[in-house]
This record gives sequence, C-alpha cells and structure tokens, in this order.
Amino acid sequence: MCEILAAAWPEPRPFALLLPYVRKMERLGVAGFGWGVAWLSGGFVEAYRCAGAVAGDRRGRLELASVVSTRFLVHLRRPSRLSTTQLADTQPFLQGEGRFAFCHNGSFHRHERYRPGFAGRLHGSADSEIAFRLFEELLPHSPDVPAALHEVVDRLGGSANLGYLGADGRLLVRFGHRANLVWRFGIDDGDMAATELHSRDDSLFDLVFQEATERIHVVDVAELDPGRAAVAAPARIER
Repeated sequence: MCEILAAAWPEPRPFALLLPYVRKMERLGVAGFGWGVAWLSGGFVEAYRCAGAVAGDRRGRLELASVVSTRFLVHLRRPSRLSTTQLADTQPFLQGEGRFAFCHNGSFHRHERYRPGFAGRLHGSADSEIAFRLFEELLPHSPDVPAALHEVVDRLGGSANLGYLGADGRLLVRFGHRANLVWRFGIDDGDMAATELHSRDDSLFDLVFQEATERIHVVDVAELDPGRAAVAAPARIER
C-alpha cells in the first residue's frame, strides 16, 4: 500500500513546496508507517527517513524546511508486513556513497531466496531492501538504469512500482503494480509522477494535484525531464 512521488524542476525548489502534497498522499493513501525523501545535492544524493508518519514528524519537517533541490523522490510506507515497521525498512534506500536512491511499491515473490546472498548488507527485513541491494549489484553491469530496474523485477517476481534518483540527476519511475497505477503530469514548469493512492479513479487529481496538466499513465519507465512537457500518448489501461 505504499505510495511514490517524484518531482523534477529546471531550477531548485524548496521541499516545502511538495510537503502539502506529500501530507495529502499519506493521509489518502492510508500510509503513515514510515516515510522518506531523497534529493539531489551538489552532485550527490542525500536522504531523510523517518519510521513514523509525516503528519507527526515535526522534527523532520523542520529539518527539511531548508532543503532546496531540482529533484525529489518521496516514499510513503504502508508495509505488507507490519513487523517490518522500523527505520531500517523505511525508504527511499540510499546507496552508501550517495550515488543513488531507490524505492519500491508492491511485493516480491522470490525475495527470500536472495536474502542469504546479501548477508551482512541488509539492515532490515523487508523485501524492498533485498530489491535495493540486488539493484545496487546489477547497475554497474547493466546497459542502463531502466534495464537494471527491469532485471530486479524479473529476478524477484511479483509487482513493482520502482523509483530511482541518481547523482547525475536522472529521476525515473517504473510502473509494474497494476493495483496502483503511476501517473505522470506537469505542475507549473515541473515534471512529476505519482502513484494513484490505490484508487482506480481520478482521486489523485481531484483531491491532491488539482492543478496538474498533461496527465498520462506510465506504462513502462518514465524518466522525468522538466525541459519538456509530459506529452506521451496515454496507453490503454485494463480496468
């Protein structure tokens, strides 16, 4: 039941601009079991994570008030297993050297068979962290980021909306969870993507992003680019 929000702007914007949307997505998406945000900062990716809800995280809101960036990747958590509600399982996961951040919405079927291979590198117990470590391992050997994202899902099986933010500024969202579609849209001069709150209607826009334009479904991998409008033709979605 997690939700993902990604935003790319041509010029740095404060995280405070996104915060009202984040709070609405958390409440309407029935999240609140942990949240985090990653952002681009001086050629590196930085991140903040909290095992509680945005609504109750006053310290985090104050800490992030001064954060300004051109790229943000937000994850709002509602875990499949409530026993994994801890900081170690909170997303986005940040690669140790700040090269990228990664997050997941969905569930993997074959994650446990990979757990022993990452012994010593896992800090939590959620399937998403196994996907993060597998992606970290695959990325240097893949032709590109989308290929590595697809390979993670091919190996682990299951459903997966994935988010990626790289230190080079690349911000990608992969669709692969049919119970929670991904929308791409514009707000002002920004290019944004968000999961639909597990609500197969227009609630994401009626209740959260009312001013959004150029609304389209993501059907594979979308690389957000504030230099162009999100004008890809919408694909047919089975309902």
